[in-house]
Amino acid sequence: MGTETQPENSPQHLLQKWMGDLPYQLLLLEKVLLLEGFSFDYTPKSLDTLEARLLEHYDSVQDTKKRTEFVESAMAYLGEVLLGIAGGAWGWNTRPVDDLPGQPVVWPDAELELSPVAPMLLISYALRIRTGTAFAKEIERLRQAVAERQHSVPGWEPVKEHTPRVDPRAPLPEDPALTAWLAERTEALPAWAENAFDGAWRWNFHPDTLDWLEAVVRQRFATVEEFDASRDEPFVQGACWYMGEVIRRNKGAVWQYIPFDSDADPGVPGSRESVWTEVPFVDQPDKRVGGAAVPLESLRELLPKEDDGKGKDGLSDVLFCFRSSSYAHVGALLQRLAMVSREKVDSVLAKYAEFAYQELPPHEVPDALEAFGVAISAHGDDVDDLEESYAGILKEAAALTDGAVTITDVRLREDEVNGEVLEFARNGVLVTQQTEHTSDDYLDHLAIVEFIDHVDPDPGHDTRRFYVVQFVRLRDANYETYFVFATPEQAAVLEKELGLELR
Repeated sequence: MGTETQPENSPQHLLQKWMGDLPYQLLLLEKVLLLEGFSFDYTPKSLDTLEARLLEHYDSVQDTKKRTEFVESAMAYLGEVLLGIAGGAWGWNTRPVDDLPGQPVVWPDAELELSPVAPMLLISYALRIRTGTAFAKEIERLRQAVAERQHSVPGWEPVKEHTPRVDPRAPLPEDPALTAWLAERTEALPAWAENAFDGAWRWNFHPDTLDWLEAVVRQRFATVEEFDASRDEPFVQGACWYMGEVIRRNKGAVWQYIPFDSDADPGVPGSRESVWTEVPFVDQPDKRVGGAAVPLESLRELLPKEDDGKGKDGLSDVLFCFRSSSYAHVGALLQRLAMVSREKVDSVLAKYAEFAYQELPPHEVPDALEAFGVAISAHGDDVDDLEESYAGILKEAAALTDGAVTITDVRLREDEVNGEVLEFARNGVLVTQQTEHTSDDYLDHLAIVEFIDHVDPDPGHDTRRFYVVQFVRLRDANYETYFVFATPEQAAVLEKELGLELR
């Protein structure tokens, strides 16, 4: 049974509309209205900068419409930060404000027994007193209320209700139909790429390859109708997968699939009318205001309909809507997987505080894993001493095993049969690895990939092992080789949610 439609001016409808607009308002503030240098980390400290920018904006902008636009987006961000401190949820105050039938408010956690806070009124107050401290004082008031409650009830924490399409959430369980489709498309990649790109080496998942994919789609289909007639054929399905993989590997999105639900309301995901139903799509559920896209629809929109002759430009524009990983995001994921402690995450984020919430390009995600102490790297540039460098890599790898594996007696030497070899003792047992060096300055990365397995703990006692991390290497990226130490279950999640391949 569908939900009852509310009158347009009812509090329920107005709150629903505000909640529906929240992601747009937050993205507008981040991508358009605020200049670079604002940290969108939703922390109380960020409100100091937001208040200063509001004052500057009101001094420099005379256009009423632009002022209103800025205030509405600031209301969305301010409210989400307040909810992060005091818990609770968005609500609607029915008292008319100017020509508006009420305004959105944030209700702190009910156990705090506080009145709702109206972001619009708080912003108006800040603009009137112009001290730059109005937001900070409200934060302090809420924190004091939380502290008093925690004093009365040790261990109590305020609970924030989930804000749809804004707060991070766990990905949907992978549907069997999606699992089968992904496996089929992965296996068919070489044949699809040969067909799509005439054998040219263009399927390296670099963002620029979306321009080539777009050109191929436009060459193959003149109209939407032609595309729709071929939507289930290998070329279109392969194009959908490739586009989604470019997004996944460069932005850390995940594949999702929503099966048909006969009880779903018309138009919502799961219903027959929704473009999100029974079609693979890429999403960022674990990121605040993350992006989402249905590759099939994005490809389809490139083409004109027979009756209008127009199509949209740019598959690359879809990437703009997705949020890359950050040190904060990687840390939260590692903590969720029990790979690091909360204290470790806090210490790393404090160390990299200046850019902890800034977006990471794909080639820097493995570096973040190393910073959190779950990965090691082999230097891709020249090194001072080959033997010392190999010994350092083995020492760092062994340290991650918590004593399960010890490495000693590392030596690089000449061998009459195998040429130059690296030998070391694993838990007292000699291991020999053939190496090949084009010069005395560069490590043999292929040899490292082969011998790193010797540092894996015995599988009967510890399922963790070292995985080679593969990622999209953008221009001017580093040439390090990374190895992450994880259980198979942890590796599967890291691969799925960080846009990596772990082998």
